[in-house]
Amino acid sequence: MTNYQHLNKEQRSTIEYLINLNKSFTFIGKSIQVDRTTISKEIKRNRYIKSNFYDPFDQKGITSAIEHCNKLLKPPYVCNHCSNKQYCNKHKLYYNANIAQEHYDFLLSDSRKGIDASPEVIEEIENSIVPLIKDKKQSVNQVYAHHNDILYFCKTTFYKYIDLGVLSLCNLDLPKKVKYKQRKMNKDTDYKRKLALLKGRTYENFLNFTNKHPNMNVNEMDTVEGSQGGKVFFTILIRDTKFMFIRLLDKKNVDCVNKEIDDLKKKLGINLFSRVFRIVLTDNGSEFLDPLHIEIDYDTGKKTCNVFYCQPYSSYQKPNIERNHEYIRRVFPKGVSFNDLTKEQVQRLETTINNIPRNKFDGKTPYELTLKKYPELIKKLNYQHINPDDVSLTIESILGK
Repeated sequence: MTNYQHLNKEQRSTIEYLINLNKSFTFIGKSIQVDRTTISKEIKRNRYIKSNFYDPFDQKGITSAIEHCNKLLKPPYVCNHCSNKQYCNKHKLYYNANIAQEHYDFLLSDSRKGIDASPEVIEEIENSIVPLIKDKKQSVNQVYAHHNDILYFCKTTFYKYIDLGVLSLCNLDLPKKVKYKQRKMNKDTDYKRKLALLKGRTYENFLNFTNKHPNMNVNEMDTVEGSQGGKVFFTILIRDTKFMFIRLLDKKNVDCVNKEIDDLKKKLGINLFSRVFRIVLTDNGSEFLDPLHIEIDYDTGKKTCNVFYCQPYSSYQKPNIERNHEYIRRVFPKGVSFNDLTKEQVQRLETTINNIPRNKFDGKTPYELTLKKYPELIKKLNYQHINPDDVSLTIESILGK
């Protein structure tokens, strides 16, 4: 463990978030700029067992859990993302950033000091406190409530003394030993935890970055909802040509967005993808809270583009894509379901909108401007030109009726 790199709370939050998304140790390591072995060591050192029979970091319990589940022998060595955890009756191991940080702090403190109590104090505890717990089955909370003159140190230290064998107590003597319990995260708490990934990606960061790199291509990213709970459109707009990509998502979530991003990377190739999507500005919707998936090239681990986020409730900060959505709403007003649309119909909608002339471009279309700037993109995605007189943004034309 001599090469173990000390991590901070923010990095541990990122590790937990990415484990829950089933990311590899290599991906996680590159996202927080440490080696993958550091991630492996961190998880093995600070994972805990959720059980009524074992303490959170009881190595006997952790070893038993591993022996009864072969999945825990392989990365990520925990049950965070396991699809069977709701139905599994085995002991489970988890990685939680808050618990990991507390355990790290405890181990760090413990490694730097010995028993911080005199032999007289230990003897007094042995004579006065131990019988209350051992013979009268009182809880640690109970003895602490009435004997704080003797138990002047924290409960964590008391448990440590038991584990070290300083006191003639064992875990079986403790009727209610403190155990970690996974908290129910409210939406606000969960959102704040996820925002650990968004550091350096604020709208102010976006303005500073674009000022320093005025020649980099800027894109705006958003979603357009159909009927409540149904399919949605995922849209990306190239700001300087107003060319808009439209993809139909089964659900408005991060997995569906990532799937479309992967498809674009595969079809365009990472070099062209990086040139076209060098800068991406989007909102704080939960479906976009995986910026690393967009930014990182999985094959090389290198950062290929930059994702930034508007301020909450500030759609005016990405006005181009908001205005371009008006073309979609001409065909599909708010409340209309997208559930029955086919891929071909969505492509027809996308092609039609990109072939509408814009006054801003002296009558040129987004298709024409993008063909000139990114001919490879038009070729690889097989986008088609539509004659001006054939452009029709009616529901019948889009649906092919």
